[in-house]
Amino acid sequence: MMDRYDYLILDIIQTYKRTNAENIRLGALEEVFWKKIENDRALNIGHAKIGERVARLYLDGYIHNKNGYILTRRGKEELSFEYV
Repeated sequence: MMDRYDYLILDIIQTYKRTNAENIRLGALEEVFWKKIENDRALNIGHAKIGERVARLYLDGYIHNKNGYILTRRGKEELSFEYV
């Protein structure tokens, strides 16, 4: 089951791809993720565990790593369902 942190990661990846026309590297992904959590009191930093979440999203087929992270079709579909 995906939670708010997982959707945040998918959203960061998609937004970065749209604005920069390139795949996001792990370092940049972590930096944006921590900045968003830092400013959002609803998210708990102690439960974020970005490394484990990125690995799980990759293994579950939501993201792909090819010179940086991008969303798979499954990831795009899941993210679009979150915003409906």
